Amino acid sequence: MSWLEELLSAAILASHKSAEERCNALAEDAPHPLTVLDLVSAAQEVPVKPDNTRVFMLLVLACLKKAAHQDSKDEDAVRVLAGIIAQTIKPLLWDLGRSMLPSSDEEEDTDKMIIALQRFAEAVEPATQALEHLAQLTSPATWVHDDEFWLTLIALSDTTQDWTKISPKVPGRANALIQARFAGDGSRKERFIVEDVLQRYLRPLFSRSKPASITTAGRKAEYQDPSAGRGEGIPNDSEETKPWKFKGSRAIPAVAWAVDQSHEQLIGKHWPLFIPVLLTLTDDNTTAVRCRGLKILTNFLAKFPSKTLRNAGLSQVFEDAIFPTLSYLPTLTPENESVQLLDPAFEALLCLANTMESTTPSGTTNHKIKLLDKMLREGVFSAYFHAKVHVHIVELLYRQLALILKQMGIYAVKHLKDLIPMISATLTDPFAPAAPAILRSAIKALQAVLAACWPRIPGSPWQDEIINALTLCWCNIHDDDTAVFVPVRPAFEQELILSAKALAAVLEIEGVDLAVTVTPLVAKQPSLGRLFASAG
Repeated sequence: MSWLEELLSAAILASHKSAEERCNALAEDAPHPLTVLDLVSAAQEVPVKPDNTRVFMLLVLACLKKAAHQDSKDEDAVRVLAGIIAQTIKPLLWDLGRSMLPSSDEEEDTDKMIIALQRFAEAVEPATQALEHLAQLTSPATWVHDDEFWLTLIALSDTTQDWTKISPKVPGRANALIQARFAGDGSRKERFIVEDVLQRYLRPLFSRSKPASITTAGRKAEYQDPSAGRGEGIPNDSEETKPWKFKGSRAIPAVAWAVDQSHEQLIGKHWPLFIPVLLTLTDDNTTAVRCRGLKILTNFLAKFPSKTLRNAGLSQVFEDAIFPTLSYLPTLTPENESVQLLDPAFEALLCLANTMESTTPSGTTNHKIKLLDKMLREGVFSAYFHAKVHVHIVELLYRQLALILKQMGIYAVKHLKDLIPMISATLTDPFAPAAPAILRSAIKALQAVLAACWPRIPGSPWQDEIINALTLCWCNIHDDDTAVFVPVRPAFEQELILSAKALAAVLEIEGVDLAVTVTPLVAKQPSLGRLFASAG
C-alpha cells in the first residue's frame, strides 16, 4: 500500500473534521520533500471508488500545494498527473449522465439525480483546482493527451449544467485550461474540432440515431428510410441507438463546444459533420435534450453560410426538424416543459429565417417570408387557439409574435384578421390585470402590429377595434386595485399611452385625426383623456 493510499484510507475513515480539513492535515504526513513525480507514482497505485473521488481529489490537491514549492517542473509527470485526475473524474460523468435519464419512478429519479449532482460537483471542485496548479508548473499547451482528456475538460467547461450551481467556478477553470491548450494556434483548434471531436468522437456515437431526412454524409436525403439508421428490431431510444445519451454526459457539451468555437468558414466547409448530430438532438424525446439541441442549432444557424443553405437545399430539412416541437403543447405536454421547448424552437426558426434572407435569387418567391408566415399560422395562431388557457404559453406566444412581426414588416398585413382579434381578446379581458406578464406582452405585440402593418390600419375595421381594445384595457387597469397590480399600474399606463400615440401617428399619415374619433369616448369617460392626450 502506497503512502497516498494510506492517507486516503485515513481521510475516509476520519469523521470528526470536514474532508478538506482532514486532507490538509494528512498531507503533512506525505514524504518530504515531495515532487510531482512522487505524487504521480503514488497516485497510479491508488484504486479510487466513485464515492471516494472527492476525498481523493482533495488529498491530491493538498499534496500538490505542498509539492508546488519544490524546484521540479517535470513535464511528463505533470502530464501524467493531469491525465490521472481526468480519468478519475470520468466514471462520475457516466453516473451523472445515467441519473438524468427518466424511469418509471419519478421520485427515485429525483433522488438519484440530486445525489449524482452533489457527488460530481464536490469532486470536480478540487479536481479543477489541482489542474490549475499543474498549469502553473507547465503550460497546458505542452500537455500531450488523448482526446479523452480534453473531452472531459470540455464537459467540465459547460456552464449550462445543473451541477455548476454547486460548483460555479469549475467551468471557468476548465475553459481556461482548454483555451491555454490552443492559445495562438487556430489551426490546431480547427483540427481538434474537425478530426477529434466531430469525426472520431461524435460521428460514431450518433451514427445509429440520425434522422431519416439526411444521409450518412449529412446531406438532404431524397428517399427516406426511417429504420435505416438504427437497424431492424432495435428500439429508437436505447443504449444501442443512442450511446451518446446513455453512456456518460460528455457528448452534448462536446457538440455545444464545437459549434461555439467554430467560425463561419469552418462550418461552411465541414457542415455535413455537424448536421446529423444537431438534428438528432432536436429530434430527441427527452425535453432537456431537445431543448439543448435547439439552442445549439440556433447558434449553428447563426454561423451557417446563406449560400450553402440555398445550394444544399437544407432549409426544408431544418424546418422539418424544428416545427414538430411547436406542437408540444398542454395537455399532452406539461406546461412547464412546453415553455422550455417553445422558446428555443421559435428562436431557431427566426435564426433560420435570417439566414435565408439573402438566399433567394431575384425574381423568385421570398422563402424567408413564407417561413415567417408558417411560423405565425402553425406556430403562434395554432398554439394560441389550442392552449390559450395556459398563461405562460400565451405570454410566450405574444413575445415571439412581436419578434416575428418585426422580421415580416408589411408582409404581415395578410394576418391582420387573426392578429387583431387575438390581441384584442387579451386587452379587453377584465381579468387581464391579474396576469401582468400576459397583458404586458399583449400590449407589446399590439405595438409590433402597428409598426409592421400601419399602411392597412387607417379607415379599416381594425382601426376601431384597436381603439376599443386600448379604451377597455385602460379602464380595466384602473378598476384593478389589488396589492399586486397597483405598484405596476404606472408602467402599464405608459405602455398604453405609447400605443395610443403610435396609433395616432399611423392615422395621421393617412389624414385621419384620432382626436376626432375618440372625442365622444373621452366625453363619456374623462379618464381616457390621459390615454389619448397625444391625439389632440
